[in-house]
Amino acid sequence: MVPRSSGSTPFERLKNRFDRDMVCPECGYDDDEGEWLSETDGRRVVYQHICPSCGKVRQSCYTLGG
Repeated sequence: MVPRSSGSTPFERLKNRFDRDMVCPECGYDDDEGEWLSETDGRRVVYQHICPSCGKVRQSCYTLGG
């Protein structure tokens, strides 16, 4: 049996990967208590993190095929 990553869906696994990248590229702040937020409208999934130190918004958007 192949071990699974934490998270039961591909979206949870992707969010877990984003949550490991919490250092702001703008100011270098390490938001070790933070997390990326996710939102979907059924066609797109948007992951976003706002740096609590400088306010830099990082966002990744994925469009679901169909």
